[in-house]
Amino acid sequence: MDYFLAMESQIVNPVKRANRRYFIEFGVAMVAYVVVIFASRWLLRGPMEHAAGGWQIAIAVLPVIPVVLVFAAVVRLLRATDELSRQICVDSLAIAGGVTALLAVTYGLIEGGRLPHLSAWWTYVTFMATWGVASLFVQRRYR
Repeated sequence: MDYFLAMESQIVNPVKRANRRYFIEFGVAMVAYVVVIFASRWLLRGPMEHAAGGWQIAIAVLPVIPVVLVFAAVVRLLRATDELSRQICVDSLAIAGGVTALLAVTYGLIEGGRLPHLSAWWTYVTFMATWGVASLFVQRRYR
């Protein structure tokens, strides 16, 4: 009997294991992203400032590599979790996509001469922020 209790305490919930793996992968990818973004910006404003256009583009897009790692971590998390976790993630993504599209269209309509022209980068930032907020609300719905 003690053997089975000891074995049971060593079994890790697969969803918890997937979440732990995700946070490690996500954290490493984000640290890499910060390092690469600062390095690429430093190179573009310093040693590579007058390099050929092809080299500048290659250096400018280097931060995409860690972003791909973040995407891969999210996909692995979704594939390793249960149906409820997937549903929460998909619902959150759908809400974030809709809110981001609504905000982008609204801003685009009133941008003209009244508001400053924003970089497309802000669409990504808005999407990620609304995904985080939407996840909190969707999780509450399923509790």
